[in-house]
Amino acid sequence: MLTIMEKNKIPSSQTILITDDNLVVIRLIQEHLTQAGYQVTAVNNGEKALEALPRVQPDLVLLDVDMPGISGFEVCRFIKQNLLTADIPVLFVTACTDRKDILAGFAAGAQDYIFKPFTKEELLARVQTHLALRAAQQELKASVTRYRELSVRDDLTGLFNTRYLYQTLQAQLDSHHAQPLSVIFIDIDKFKTVVDTYGHLNASSTIAELAETIIPLLPEDCYGVSYGGDEFVVVLANHDHDQGFMVAEQIRLAIEHAVFLVFCDLAIHITVSCGLATFPEDAQTMTELLDNADLALFEAKRRGRNSVISFADTSGTTHLC
Repeated sequence: MLTIMEKNKIPSSQTILITDDNLVVIRLIQEHLTQAGYQVTAVNNGEKALEALPRVQPDLVLLDVDMPGISGFEVCRFIKQNLLTADIPVLFVTACTDRKDILAGFAAGAQDYIFKPFTKEELLARVQTHLALRAAQQELKASVTRYRELSVRDDLTGLFNTRYLYQTLQAQLDSHHAQPLSVIFIDIDKFKTVVDTYGHLNASSTIAELAETIIPLLPEDCYGVSYGGDEFVVVLANHDHDQGFMVAEQIRLAIEHAVFLVFCDLAIHITVSCGLATFPEDAQTMTELLDNADLALFEAKRRGRNSVISFADTSGTTHLC
């Protein structure tokens, strides 16, 4: 168990960029921060600060106001106007205590001021506070991003869910009206036998492993959807009928040759049936496209399973219930 003193000696991975034209001030700040465990980079003017930003990628910037060339206010504005650096907290370390200068600093985007002369305790307290605030903001952003991701992902397979499919597919058709798009409906053959023979938990594991088989076969800018139970949908942007058929056949063959549930010493084999429909020749809307791919899937089942059937090959057939 680490003592409080030992914990305080653990170096921080956080990096701080100091910018001041007074070398004495730089040495003093650098000494205090390095003793506290921070990684420190120091420069003596605004131009060098801007050059150092992309290389150092600091977690916090300590910035003098009055410097030759580019002022601290200008450096701060640049940091805050750049999307890549806008969330980096900027603290002005300055002897300027005039109200007008202070307001100008906040207007430029600074988070706080440290007035010279300062104590070590004051410097470290403000640095720690703003680094903690930034860490909390980053954690919140990550949580929001993760929540949004989870809201459109299927927990079992990691594929997108039907909410994502319905939100995006029609928009894809509308925005790429002159380009083809193919949809594949995939269904595991005789999946009830898998459930009855190996149980629901192993059946769920089979579905997850099947998704892992599909994902590496998806071309760039294409995606898979867990459509419910043992059914999947693959959306192939910029794929005409022949290209879509080729991807569907690759998926079918990969699943046919794969071995599932090896982790529990069962080593089972499964097959899938696939139905293909292509925009614009097979459908003009999202609903038509999905319905026609589904119709092609039922025809693949009717003809004996473990095959790929396109909507163009279903002429004269009826939808099986």
